[in-house]
Amino acid sequence: MWLPAFKYIKGLLAQRGQFLLPSGQPYEGSYHELYNGRTFTKDIPSVDSIEIFADDSEPHLPEPTYEQKLVSEQVYPTPEDYEKGFFMRYFVKDKRNGKIVEAKRTTYKEKTKEKFLLGVDLKWIIDKPVKDIFNQGYLYKGAITRNKENTKKQDLVMKGLYDFITEYDKFVNIESDVEGYKFEELPRVEKVRIIKKISSIQNTPKVKPKPRFKKKKRVSPTPIPPVNTSNTTSTSGGGGGGGQLQYLDAIDENLDGTSMGGYDPDNNSFNNY
Repeated sequence: MWLPAFKYIKGLLAQRGQFLLPSGQPYEGSYHELYNGRTFTKDIPSVDSIEIFADDSEPHLPEPTYEQKLVSEQVYPTPEDYEKGFFMRYFVKDKRNGKIVEAKRTTYKEKTKEKFLLGVDLKWIIDKPVKDIFNQGYLYKGAITRNKENTKKQDLVMKGLYDFITEYDKFVNIESDVEGYKFEELPRVEKVRIIKKISSIQNTPKVKPKPRFKKKKRVSPTPIPPVNTSNTTSTSGGGGGGGQLQYLDAIDENLDGTSMGGYDPDNNSFNNY
């Protein structure tokens, strides 16, 4: 099968849920589109090309209703998680609007049954040290570095997760508030109380918008000294001629320190101007 190049669009890529084969099976891969709107497999027309059809079996994603809107939930590690050094966190993203929330495990399982919701789980390190430590030339990664690395991996699945999480030392640097006792020495009920004092809700930092234009600094003009024209004799009837000339002289002296002098039509230097 041969067609001139201007009669088809080559090198297109079919995504999952976009096309079906004549057998009804979904098709993913390269395809091309003819001038009449028909679509076929392969990058360009060939004898092996098979016509594929738009998959109308999956409706468009509906707009979220009030009941479907995602809300972040408070999530806490348990005292037993501190003995392991980590716990699992669960995140859900609404593919319709890009919103990401953290959810409890039960909510995560329920929500991710919906085709318009995407979920990932994240191994969260709560073992000390918080920051990296160099010891005898050896780097021991702290909780912040390890949590960032784990989140970057899951960000490949759920785009935006790495920016959604703002505190990578969350739950790590936990301390006892009971005098004379370390956190590890407290009874379980006291450990739970201290853990729940920490909020897991993400606080996205507000970015102050930058001004579009820089405001120019206003420079005050150099003041011009007042001119006394009371002793000036008018030579042009209504008066004011001599005073006007003295006023111009004052301006010129103020600008470059040089006086133009009086008006003299016979002065050659004046006529040169």
